[in-house]
Amino acid sequence: MRKLTSGTALTLAATLAATSLLASGLAPANAAPDERTAPTLTDFGFRADVYGVKLVTDNVEAFNLKDAHAQLRCTRAIGQSAEQTSVLSVPDNPLINIAASRSRTDTYKEGGTHGVRGINTVGDIRIGGVVGGIKTPSLVIEGLTTSANAFHTPQGFGHAEAFDFASIRLELLEGTPLQGTPLEALLAPLEQVTDTVFQGTNDVANEIFKVLQSATAPIQIPGLGSIALGKVRGSANSKKATSEAMALEIVVDAGGSRQLLEIGSANARIGAPTPAGVFRAGGTALDLQALQSALHFGNVQHKSIPCEGTLGQTKTFQVPSAGVLGGLVARVTGVTYSHRGSQHAKKDLAKGFSSVRIANTSVPGVGLEIHDLFSQVKMRGKENKPVKSTVTSSIGSITYQGQPVAVPEPGQTVELPGNAGLLQRQLVKDSRYGAKSIGLRVQLFANAVVLDLGLADGHIYPR
Repeated sequence: MRKLTSGTALTLAATLAATSLLASGLAPANAAPDERTAPTLTDFGFRADVYGVKLVTDNVEAFNLKDAHAQLRCTRAIGQSAEQTSVLSVPDNPLINIAASRSRTDTYKEGGTHGVRGINTVGDIRIGGVVGGIKTPSLVIEGLTTSANAFHTPQGFGHAEAFDFASIRLELLEGTPLQGTPLEALLAPLEQVTDTVFQGTNDVANEIFKVLQSATAPIQIPGLGSIALGKVRGSANSKKATSEAMALEIVVDAGGSRQLLEIGSANARIGAPTPAGVFRAGGTALDLQALQSALHFGNVQHKSIPCEGTLGQTKTFQVPSAGVLGGLVARVTGVTYSHRGSQHAKKDLAKGFSSVRIANTSVPGVGLEIHDLFSQVKMRGKENKPVKSTVTSSIGSITYQGQPVAVPEPGQTVELPGNAGLLQRQLVKDSRYGAKSIGLRVQLFANAVVLDLGLADGHIYPR
């Protein structure tokens, strides 16, 4: 079984170590038992995020459909792991079926190498079928594995990432034009079984990924949607290494709806130094739950502080707009994320902040508008001492069905006219390690909707 890989290692020994670690979904076979049962703190910050399937529409994730999501939040400890499995994931589209997915992340130490690894395997991906009595093309991929590995050797930081799958099958509609199209290049490595069916196993994997990698745009599959290589990339410098691999991005627009699926994703990151702990801090614009949490959307291009911080630099990211269900339920525009984090080894001190600003939020169904919402958490902590956090928020104005509504004071609640709902300002959850704040919570009774806006998270953890 061949693989498409990308990576850099600083010595031959580092390359061999990275390859052996990447090939195994478990802890290194010769890792000392105490590394698995009694994690040891290091001066590195590790983080990994792995999932089988993610559905994204208009910059907003459908959390209910994030399949086999194994997240290892920032830690300084080796021997940490997270694992999730899923028997079946079927997004709200009868043409999309993902089965038997498993994700795992690990931090490890082998000899002089420290690292963090993420691996996802998806047993069966089936896209297409029959919708509304109309047959569509179908794409079947079996045995997809995605791997990411970020590590540090005595020679420095490095990374390695890879894709692999066992078989692929594509059945087209009669009369689908091929000659001179990008689809013809995609089918070239495959065996043609009939006039419309193409398939291949094992060795074709590398060839298929090469075609997707060289394509300048997603390859269209008429009657179904498009397929593109997600990403395979990494970077390393004197302070950190990142490894990212996403096997496929598939857009399904048959049946009258357009859905973007990210399939087989693994991300790993290692950074240093972390003398006073690791940051677990970031922000996102909205989180929406409806119908007693049967529907859950959020993570508007969520931004987080690197585990070790930003070397005292303020980082700013912007998202022009995002909407839930095409903006019919809720839409935010002019989103700005900012954060900063610094470590001071001599003082055993870490400090920073995370903030979210939203220029405008609208809930069209009820005529609710919220302007210029800001939410921020500052944190400051020394090793083995409670983290001190400060939460602030502000709101420019609120209107409901064209009429102004009083802006609640921090910690207070205001009722919407006609007992339509509640507005709760600055909900804060404190802990020994910092605080998490929701700038504004909107509860709409008739719609059974809870909309949280301006979520800012600021924590520093010792391990």
